[in-house]
Amino acid sequence: MADPRHALQSTFDESRRFAHYGEALLQLHIKGFRNHANTPLRIESPISALCGVNGTGKSTVLQLAAAAYQGTAELRYYISSFILAGNLDAKPFRDDASVEFSYADPPASGGAYPERKLTVSRSGSSWAGYDRQPRRQVLYLGSGFYLPHSERDSRYKELFADSNFLLRSRTLIDAQVLTWVSKILLCTYDEAHQNEMRKKYARRNTQLVSARRQGGVAYSEANMGAGEARLYALVTSIESIPEKSLVLIEEPETALHPCAQFEFGKYLVEAAMRRKLQIILTTHSEYVLLALPQKSRVYLKREATGVLPINGIGVRQAVSMMDGLAIPAIYILVEDDVGEAIVTQLLRKHDADFLRTARIVVAGDKNQIRQMMEVFDDQKIPICAVRDADCGVDEGMKVFKLFGKEAPEKEIFASPTFRKQFDQQHGVDWNAVDVINKDRGHHGWFDVLETHTAYKRPELLALAAKAYLEGVSEAERLSLIGRIKASIP
Repeated sequence: MADPRHALQSTFDESRRFAHYGEALLQLHIKGFRNHANTPLRIESPISALCGVNGTGKSTVLQLAAAAYQGTAELRYYISSFILAGNLDAKPFRDDASVEFSYADPPASGGAYPERKLTVSRSGSSWAGYDRQPRRQVLYLGSGFYLPHSERDSRYKELFADSNFLLRSRTLIDAQVLTWVSKILLCTYDEAHQNEMRKKYARRNTQLVSARRQGGVAYSEANMGAGEARLYALVTSIESIPEKSLVLIEEPETALHPCAQFEFGKYLVEAAMRRKLQIILTTHSEYVLLALPQKSRVYLKREATGVLPINGIGVRQAVSMMDGLAIPAIYILVEDDVGEAIVTQLLRKHDADFLRTARIVVAGDKNQIRQMMEVFDDQKIPICAVRDADCGVDEGMKVFKLFGKEAPEKEIFASPTFRKQFDQQHGVDWNAVDVINKDRGHHGWFDVLETHTAYKRPELLALAAKAYLEGVSEAERLSLIGRIKASIP
């Protein structure tokens, strides 16, 4: 059976995107809002899950996205709906703040897939640019969209307990909602209803959900758990909006256990596909991220100059960055300290963020590597191995190799780039080094080089690996990094 995540992602290909989602939001370029000094955020999937530590501006992106469309006559969002200036916060945005939205346009006759750009910017004391926005219904489900009944005010509780607060009508909740709530919470509901309650002579009805689990008694949301009641509200809201709407959700994992978080992520994939919805959400949940396509995952990294979006991040890497690197995204096994230096410098050169989330472990020979991989695999811990180039490769077991065909010492010492740099920068007499190394095994070559430089072995290996990698083609370097990253869920 095809992976639903891949099927969903394919609907966002340029050739299919407009037919499925209409004038979908493709980019927000945010300048001067809160901590977003200059953030270009590209949207590459029907679902975009913004993750990152607190304070990286995830909610700001969600709020600005709500103001990307004209919405409906009954409900339309503006930047001022969310980003407030006042005595305590006089400058939540710069005087020249702006957000440039990019939308999908219909395919052109020549086979091009154009995008339309529109900027909303500060004009005096207000915002200008709304009038040219496309029309699209927006559903914004912030963290406060549902308040558990136990936390509502005393007037509401008195109303609920009043003997004159009577049922006026009830409607069966859609079977799609019931099916998914049952699947997400791992329990079966026989039925659920939307109930309209009202006191005699009152003008306004109060909506309450009631449900009956299989073989049990019926109960209302006033006595549901917070996660259960919020889930009914979430799924009902998503199923009630028109197709091709934009759905914005703040931390949907709230009050859900881990398995339910994963199942809710699967529901979002199915709902986006079935109802042609574009969904943007914020999350800290590993389980929600796991359920989504890789291109759905966007990590917002806080930097000194602002916020850097990292698209398509691996789940374990994202979690490792959010937990302060306490749990590695992956363990990378190598044979010795030379292999460790090459892999370390390779990742530092191309993806320093990924390097910080990985653990490179010197594991020894092939038997020791195999034993360690079996232990880690039993514990469901992401792991791969990068062995010396003169050893075999087993892609299925996630065993890769270094560059070239020989042991790494031989590859490095044969590299013209390495030799040239150490001659020019460190004054190495290669004739003398080569004469001594001629009668030595390659494992001792760096010991000789150590005596001819001012560096101890760890620093020497780092410099040697860095110089050697300059002579390896970029395609080879990126190919190995890609294999390592593909080993992470």
